[in-house]
Amino acid sequence: MTMVLIMGLLLALGRGTAVSAIILLAFALLKRLIIVFGLLLAFVKFAILIAFLALFVSIAVAIIRDWSCRKNEIKSS
Repeated sequence: MTMVLIMGLLLALGRGTAVSAIILLAFALLKRLIIVFGLLLAFVKFAILIAFLALFVSIAVAIIRDWSCRKNEIKSS
């Protein structure tokens, strides 16, 4: 009788351990997935920032070039 009780207890603990291991594995994979998506979003934000800075610099260069051309036209007139 005690042997059956012990085997039943071990079987129950084994099933509980397997379920908890699967749950912990799912949480670990979910954590990795969140980290990966966070890094991807950070890269996208960085790319948007670089594109905005490039646009800002190109507009500034165009304004300075136009200002320089107008200044040279006034000198040559």
